[in-house]
Amino acid sequence: MKKSLAFKRLVLFGASVLGFGAVNALSVAAQDDSSESSSEVVSSESSDEEVVAFLATEGSDLQLAMVAAIEAFQAELPDVEIVELDIELQKDGSFEIQLDGQDADTEYELKFDSEKNEVVSREEDQLDDDDVKTPLDFEQLLSIDEITEIALAEAGFGEVTDWNLEFDRRYERFEWELEIYDADTKEEAELTIEGLTGEVLKAELDD
Repeated sequence: MKKSLAFKRLVLFGASVLGFGAVNALSVAAQDDSSESSSEVVSSESSDEEVVAFLATEGSDLQLAMVAAIEAFQAELPDVEIVELDIELQKDGSFEIQLDGQDADTEYELKFDSEKNEVVSREEDQLDDDDVKTPLDFEQLLSIDEITEIALAEAGFGEVTDWNLEFDRRYERFEWELEIYDADTKEEAELTIEGLTGEVLKAELDD
């Protein structure tokens, strides 16, 4: 009888040890999965940071000014989507950049001076339902340098003095509108370019 009781205790102890080992193994596995998941998140965040860093350190003065303006907008209005971008070349070679944004009930207008490298004005107004626009997707669109190169190749003269980007709801596409001017010949051109493909949709050349 004593031998049987001792045997039962031994079996129960062994089962407890095995159970603890299984639970411990599952816990370790869960921690490993959690670590891998965390690593994936960190990796994803690092990847996003690398993309921003690449945009901020590569490209023309125009590209860098646009990225600086976008970052300034996002820092000041982190929960607001950018829906329109307008850039004007100034006489001193700097850029005045206007960014329009929207949230659920408000529309915003920020102006950024590339020479001062800062936001110089900000306006807010109530958003009407008829004025709701599609946010710009900068990761999917061609860069402003690529769009500028396409426009100048199409016109064959001058320099771009104005860039405008927004979503055209009629045709369901992002469109760049650019103005080109040649100071020597006084020639002008206006072009519309599809933001994803770079296709020239319209070109008006004035002698």
